[in-house]
Amino acid sequence: MNSKVICAAAAVALLAASPASARWADWPPGPTDAELEQIVRVAYTAAADYARKNTNYFSRDGVVDPLRSAIEDELGRQGLTFVEVASKPSDDLAAARACASDGTELRFAVSMFGDAISLAAATNKRVFSYHYDPHEDAAIVVKPSEACGKD
Repeated sequence: MNSKVICAAAAVALLAASPASARWADWPPGPTDAELEQIVRVAYTAAADYARKNTNYFSRDGVVDPLRSAIEDELGRQGLTFVEVASKPSDDLAAARACASDGTELRFAVSMFGDAISLAAATNKRVFSYHYDPHEDAAIVVKPSEACGKD
């Protein structure tokens, strides 16, 4: 009789578990396309907030550490601590979209003037990115998740 109660309690616990707590059951392993998009969206929101507080510039005179810190801090607040934020900016969007060697990486690139930004979340298989340059387009250009290495 006790084994039936234990099995029933275990079944209820599994059904009540949130998708985040059941991450170990995901297959294939690694972030989903939706999670890659979430990473980039959170990073862009943090970068835009940082720029709003700094005369609408993501970077000035090549200084990117405060921008990087703002992005990393917001990813942490949103529970995305598994994301490794690049320590230095990529040369451009194409470089940011390269496959990650391991884990999940968030890469960023800023324009020479500091008023444009590209962000890409990459794994060893998939990549998702945003690109914003007010000199090219007023809208954010979203490149949906796809196999990395296609650029």
